[in-house]
Amino acid sequence: MSEIRIPAEWEPHCCCYLAWALQHREWGSDAKAVGDELRNVIMTIAEFEPVRLLTPSNHIDDAKRQSFGSNVEIIEVPVDDIWMRDIAPTLARRGKEIVAIDWNFNGWGNTPARRSRAGDRLAGLARRVFGHSIVNSTIIAEGGAFITNGKGTIIATRSCLLNKNRNPNVTARQIERSFAEFGGRHVIWLDGNPKEPITSGHVDGYVMFGESGEVLVEDISGIDRITDSMRMRDIETLRSSIDAEGKRLRVRIVEPPREEFWNSKSALFAPAYLNAYVANGAVIAGRFGDSERDELAQSALRHAFPGREVRMIDINHIAAGGGGIRC
Repeated sequence: MSEIRIPAEWEPHCCCYLAWALQHREWGSDAKAVGDELRNVIMTIAEFEPVRLLTPSNHIDDAKRQSFGSNVEIIEVPVDDIWMRDIAPTLARRGKEIVAIDWNFNGWGNTPARRSRAGDRLAGLARRVFGHSIVNSTIIAEGGAFITNGKGTIIATRSCLLNKNRNPNVTARQIERSFAEFGGRHVIWLDGNPKEPITSGHVDGYVMFGESGEVLVEDISGIDRITDSMRMRDIETLRSSIDAEGKRLRVRIVEPPREEFWNSKSALFAPAYLNAYVANGAVIAGRFGDSERDELAQSALRHAFPGREVRMIDINHIAAGGGGIRC
């Protein structure tokens, strides 16, 4: 039987799975604004590739009223959140076959706000919803907990995957063996940020493999002394690391939007440029109103993904929920 390999984000997509599910109280009075931004994300991605929009039964009529267009297919599924990178399975290749990896998602460590949500077991519906066989992981994880270049290198954080709320009594070596089952021959461990709300320090919020071979990493200088020092250690780790092919990583720093331009006071607010989605022919990233930093981030993404259009869109209300377009 062929080995399983998780592709790089820039490899060709047959479609993008998104969700139209904004029923939770956590969005509060911002629900309409979040919906407007989510609609823009959906419509933008649909310019470049088909979108399959998973929608709970009580939201089907609302989804149809959005007039998404012919490149968006609305599919009735009991999904209850928009963070599809985490709650959905990871699609991978096994020879010519596509399989769905079930990471045993447990609601980001069973945080109180996440307990008993049926949509957290979306991966269990892989055959019916995604049309592919399920392959079970031996660890608890989620899509945002790691990134890969598709050539055997994986970057992950200790603060997330070695957290007792996900993998108690599990060692880094055991997690590495699990990744090896899916083509991850070499794991680079970053410290991450255990103080990060809900996700405990997802790597997909601040590190991104570029198609050019670069690794982009977002600085966060000025947040607080402890958080700054953790991020600097991660940057130094990346600069001193090699990939699965024995090549030293080429690291490019991306400066974050400055705090005076932030458009949210939410403790969850995640103004991260690198929480971006790589579509067929495009990179779609958040824009945060700091025109100088927005432009620098756009330039860095163009350099990392040559030949792709870089589209930046407003997602302040989505980011106030703790994630971005990549999520």
